[in-house]
Amino acid sequence: MIVSNYERRLRTFVDDNSAALTVLGVDVEEFTTHLYRRTTATFVERAAGITLASRLLGHANEQITRASYVVSAVEVDPVTIDILDEVLGT
Repeated sequence: MIVSNYERRLRTFVDDNSAALTVLGVDVEEFTTHLYRRTTATFVERAAGITLASRLLGHANEQITRASYVVSAVEVDPVTIDILDEVLGT
């Protein structure tokens, strides 16, 4: 999917579900493709390592991935963890 198409779909999702997302504690103004990339990179890094996460994002240097995209567990807001657990069914 082309990035602009994905961004449009994500914005539509957020617009259509902003009330429910707000109830869950999501700041809809910060729910962006960058946040999605960071979340995905963090999940991939946890499961398969920084090399795969870096390749997924198209980075030539793993340090870029670690510094800008992968979030350590202590940085994640507990509300976010609860939301992801609920949404992902874990």
